[in-house]
Amino acid sequence: MIWLGLAVAIFLGALFASPPRSFLKPPLSWLAPATILFLVIAWNISPSLPGQPAGKFYGLIFHFYGASLLTAMFGPAIALAILFPVAFLGIYAIQGNYEAASQHYLMVCVLPTLFAYLSIQIIQRFIPKHLFVLILGNGYVAAFMSVILSGTLLLLIKLIMGDANQLDFEGWFLGLIIIAFMEGSLSGMLLAIMLIFRPHWVSTYNEEAYMSR
Repeated sequence: MIWLGLAVAIFLGALFASPPRSFLKPPLSWLAPATILFLVIAWNISPSLPGQPAGKFYGLIFHFYGASLLTAMFGPAIALAILFPVAFLGIYAIQGNYEAASQHYLMVCVLPTLFAYLSIQIIQRFIPKHLFVLILGNGYVAAFMSVILSGTLLLLIKLIMGDANQLDFEGWFLGLIIIAFMEGSLSGMLLAIMLIFRPHWVSTYNEEAYMSR
């Protein structure tokens, strides 16, 4: 119940911090449900190469969490509000375990969102304003760092809790790098597409700042 209570508290806090009635107005009125459906499907797709050892991260793995991309597009509050139903539809509705759904929300939604937001803030503050920097930094780098930092923090927590003997460090780090590259590539690609066709969906994009030159 502690995991569920913490997840619900963060979700309610994210809703409270979101702009008033933001989910009742376009594009979020229809984009949020479409995003939830897309991510629920993406969370449950993980094809691998033939002959890949079961339970290992080796080989080709597809996985897209979407936390960093949503943070770059709408900000952390709206991102966390959208990701809560993703966790419970993608995990609880399939596995029937609310504790696993709560842990997924905290570990692969909340942590990556916070790290992505911090990365974006650092990039916007210290890197010159340029459209390429926006796509590469807010799209690829922020997503890559969100996975790496979240995975490293979770590993440190497991070590502190005394689970070192049960960990496959090689599989952990290889899987972390593979997932980080996949997350960064998809986030950067999708952010570039949004900036071309729907720039008003990207909250971190300021036309006057990035296109004035």
